Amino acid sequence: MTENEDQNLEAAQNVVNDYGHLLAQLDGTCYAHPISRLPRTKEEIKNAIQLLLWELQGEDDTICGSLAQSYVYLAQFVEDDEAEIVSRGQAVLQSSDLDPDELDYADKAAPIINRIKLEMESLMSDIKAFIP
Repeated sequence: MTENEDQNLEAAQNVVNDYGHLLAQLDGTCYAHPISRLPRTKEEIKNAIQLLLWELQGEDDTICGSLAQSYVYLAQFVEDDEAEIVSRGQAVLQSSDLDPDELDYADKAAPIINRIKLEMESLMSDIKAFIP
């Protein structure tokens, strides 16, 4: 491996580590997260995960699976205002005391959640190219 390749691999590991630390801190019950919380752009994180998967070439199924899952989770990072709508919409639907003024958030959250699901499916298809 050349020095440049080593540097690229180390940079990718740093990006993925930063992203992994963020994922560990998130509330797993929330379906959307503010994109402003990402340590790097979605594209930088995608590229870093792809590089690591390419390097691993299926050597460690556990790590490859975690990387693939993290890749797909990127879909849950949406514009901050959309993340707020989804959060409030989820809260309304999970509340035992429905506030009619908040019901509008549930309606607004549905198309955002559907878009996230479609993007997750797309990312899953993309990442399969990097997993043997």
